[in-house]
Amino acid sequence: MLNSTLLQSSSTILVVGILFVLLIALYFMGYRMRSREIRRNPDLSKVEQGTMNGMLLGLLGLLLAFTFSMASSRFDARRQVVIEEANNIGTAILRTDIYPDSMRQLLRRDLKEYVEERIAFYQAGKNAEAAAKHYHKADVLSRQIWSATATYAKKDNITTRTSELIPALNAMIDITTMRRAAGEATVPDSIMYFLFVLCCCSAFLLGYDNKYKVDWIVVMGFAVMLSLTVYTIIDLDRPRSGLINMDAPNEKIIELRGLFEGN
Repeated sequence: MLNSTLLQSSSTILVVGILFVLLIALYFMGYRMRSREIRRNPDLSKVEQGTMNGMLLGLLGLLLAFTFSMASSRFDARRQVVIEEANNIGTAILRTDIYPDSMRQLLRRDLKEYVEERIAFYQAGKNAEAAAKHYHKADVLSRQIWSATATYAKKDNITTRTSELIPALNAMIDITTMRRAAGEATVPDSIMYFLFVLCCCSAFLLGYDNKYKVDWIVVMGFAVMLSLTVYTIIDLDRPRSGLINMDAPNEKIIELRGLFEGN
């Protein structure tokens, strides 16, 4: 679980920083190469690359939009599933109130531990080992709660209790698999690598097409804006780190602690 590739495990700032440096270096390399070729053959200064560069920049813009859309949709899916999990756990907790005190106290004790493990699962951040530990501990607790409820249902003549709590527990357990899958569903590395290559090629060809003096303000602006766009895409694609994270949705699960107060 929480499989991590080289790209996923690398620091976002480091990846974007390397891209920023490459963009400037490749632009300057293209510019120097074109200048050298023009000195050798002045007629090359009349050759225009505008059409090709326009097509390449159009492809780059299309890929940026496509990748951003993928990362954004995955972020929204993760946010929704965390909120849905909070609702499912809250429903299960509240429905224990229809049981006798002895059974109710037993269920709520295990549910309280379960909530803490689900909170710790997210708060483990990029520590895959700790996240896996809390995930499996919560899984053990959910099985324990299910077993206790199923055993009691065989002895209880009031089927209303069973028909209310068991579906809620089933939803609470199933949503963990959905959340895990949503967390692992990131933009494929092949698409990200292609995006990096396209950014670098665009910078080189833009520099090669420049037959005049380099305007470093424009070059720096191009590199900064392109790097920031890529940073946003990567940040959206990493739910456990960065500026754009799941802290706000996860707060809904933390708020479930309030359901145990006074019990």
